Amino acid sequence: MSGLLHSLKELRSSGCHLCAYERFQAQRFLEGIANDGINDPPLRQRLRQKGGFCPRHLEVFVDHARVLSSAILLEDLVSHRIERSRLGKASIPTHCEACDIERKTRDNLAKSIRRSKDDRQFLNFLQEQHLCLSHIELITHQLPEIMRYPFSEKYQQVLDHLAEIIRKHDYRFIAEGIGDEETKSIQKALGLLSSS
Repeated sequence: MSGLLHSLKELRSSGCHLCAYERFQAQRFLEGIANDGINDPPLRQRLRQKGGFCPRHLEVFVDHARVLSSAILLEDLVSHRIERSRLGKASIPTHCEACDIERKTRDNLAKSIRRSKDDRQFLNFLQEQHLCLSHIELITHQLPEIMRYPFSEKYQQVLDHLAEIIRKHDYRFIAEGIGDEETKSIQKALGLLSSS
């Protein structure tokens, strides 16, 4: 099992290219806040009102922040929430702006795909990319029926290998053994299901 987990970590690092693009846009936003956010009082106020960042983006923020700027911004967020708790106010549901950046990036990708749905070169480029199911669905939803097939056919082999694993667990076929490609299909399927 540890081999499978190691492979999954490698797969995640090279995962869906469009998810990586969405994460990159959020990271750029967080880097800007981490390095210059202390000079933007309206931004600091907005972050206080929204409760800061989700745990995933808070980790990215801390990775890029300078000590002083992170201390100032974190002091803002923590003191605001502690003060609210002293007053007996309800907790602030975190509304992460970095998550909003990722969603906006996804919306812009969808608009680009809609505008380019007749551009074969662009669609061929997208088909060559490693994508998660969420992005495959985003793309194929925008395409005419005749163009959807190549996107789904690319993953048929994964489904075939998974079906073989299931078949080989039947007592009648248990002696056949599971091959490397079939084992990798589990990793590939998990990679398809994991997104930003």
